[in-house]
Amino acid sequence: MDLGLKGKNAAITGSSQGIGNAIANSLADEGCNVALSARNQERLDQAVAELEAKGVKAVGIICDLSTEEGCGKFIKAAAEALGGIDILVNNVGGMIPGTIDSVDEDLWDTILNTNLMSFVHTTKHAIPHIKKSSAGRILNVSGVTGKQLMPGALTTTIPNTAIHGFAKIMAAELGPDNITVNTICPGFTNTESWGPRSEVMAKMKGITPQQFHDGVSAQTLLGRWADPKEIGDAAAWMVSEKNSYQTGTVVEICGGFAKYI
Repeated sequence: MDLGLKGKNAAITGSSQGIGNAIANSLADEGCNVALSARNQERLDQAVAELEAKGVKAVGIICDLSTEEGCGKFIKAAAEALGGIDILVNNVGGMIPGTIDSVDEDLWDTILNTNLMSFVHTTKHAIPHIKKSSAGRILNVSGVTGKQLMPGALTTTIPNTAIHGFAKIMAAELGPDNITVNTICPGFTNTESWGPRSEVMAKMKGITPQQFHDGVSAQTLLGRWADPKEIGDAAAWMVSEKNSYQTGTVVEICGGFAKYI
């Protein structure tokens, strides 16, 4: 199916690896040009080269998205390099395992600035560009911990639930401009970053990393973790022209980990 993404321009935060990179690849497979952001030049260059091999325009931008200045820098550079922005994917951030007692003030600043305020600042700077598009799309990548209780996930539960509220507000504000704003909640996904996270989560629970991994699998209806491409392909649909009447929604892509009616 042609998703109508060929020739569109997408800016994706936190996209040199993991889910962000999977989304970039799925968009590129549909002919979408992409701007990536990261803090590691080597990883960024490698990701850009892989995307360019698909025949699309790709650009990598080094920036610190924990500040509004860094978010604005990314959007400005992306718009200039691609010739505009049709799609914004807010993806930066990740889990830092901890409890109310173990997370100190400085760490909370890091968590909230990166996992929440980067979404706010990047969206703010991207809106003037996206308003010029005939099919503007904003997609926030939250996480299933914003929908389903998971002890030990305090540092993602708080920003993820806030992201859902922020997306709802922006969907209402941007609806008259025909810009859709949605959120996806990936479940546990086999990315490189989950290696060290699994070790910390396992230590907190007094089990081995493999036991933690298997325990999570057992809690999903499909009995496994997600492949990053499965998340990327779902995201591509969410920002496509085929998906033109869905906005303000939170969509779980978690293999049935979240269980409620």
